[in-house]
Amino acid sequence: MTKTQISYGIVLKDEILYCSNEEKYNIFEIILFVEKLIRSFNPKRTWRLNSIYLKSDKEKERLFIRHELSETNKNLFFLVSGEYEESSQEIQNMLGEFYQKVNANYNTGDLLERCSKKPIFKEIINNITDFLCSKYEILLEHEEIKQEVDHDTTNKLLYGGISSQGLPIISKLFEPTLLNNLNKEITAENIELYNSSFSAQLATIEMNTLIRTNKYNIKQIHIFDLEDKKNKKIILYDQIDKNHFSLTIFASGNFFEIKDLMKLLKIQISKEYILHKEFSGDIKLYKYLEDYFLGLEREF
Repeated sequence: MTKTQISYGIVLKDEILYCSNEEKYNIFEIILFVEKLIRSFNPKRTWRLNSIYLKSDKEKERLFIRHELSETNKNLFFLVSGEYEESSQEIQNMLGEFYQKVNANYNTGDLLERCSKKPIFKEIINNITDFLCSKYEILLEHEEIKQEVDHDTTNKLLYGGISSQGLPIISKLFEPTLLNNLNKEITAENIELYNSSFSAQLATIEMNTLIRTNKYNIKQIHIFDLEDKKNKKIILYDQIDKNHFSLTIFASGNFFEIKDLMKLLKIQISKEYILHKEFSGDIKLYKYLEDYFLGLEREF
């Protein structure tokens, strides 16, 4: 492992305080849009971002994330990124040590923010990341990845949608209790407002990933919920047609089983000819596609 193969970052709410590799700066910007999603739809601050997975035709990149809250309740993220599997324990160990060493020097978000403006800040963090690269080089090279499937979970579809070039076309909220996070009454009007805003932000994340990185598509966002520790929340993206439409689901439960169900949904819905043509502008023509999400909910 060389230093160019792995990158480190520190993000506080809407600002990247540190990026070890300038070539990865645009990738790290994606977390700013995900932070906005979490802040908007989980003001109780019980969601913790675990990882983000990006993929291009030839490359892949995974952001491993330690998500903390600053003393002023701002979202604070420590990042380690590279071509590593979600189940890599050594990457998690490295991420934990990165957090500990930075925290030993800057133990509050306010201190981090103030000191990040000083030239010595990057020098100190660079020394930490150099040490971590040296320590974990051999450990990562020889690590055997073990994918542990936890069957003690309850799979649940929370949301499903289709978008085109950043514009939501079809969207349906399957778990109205998500409104409880916003202290909103569960009414038809509030469900529609939530669904509209949620779908717009998911589509924005997808489009901004492609625009800023110029090659990567976002594929996965993993979220840990402090109120439901058994069931990780997962946002999955996939392209139905590379030039026209993409598919998104938000679910909780067993990641591997949910990913398989997403693949099945894509196979089924990709047979629709209307999704292989340019968006017509008439959303009503696509309304019947909601039936595919209803079928997926039954599979859950």
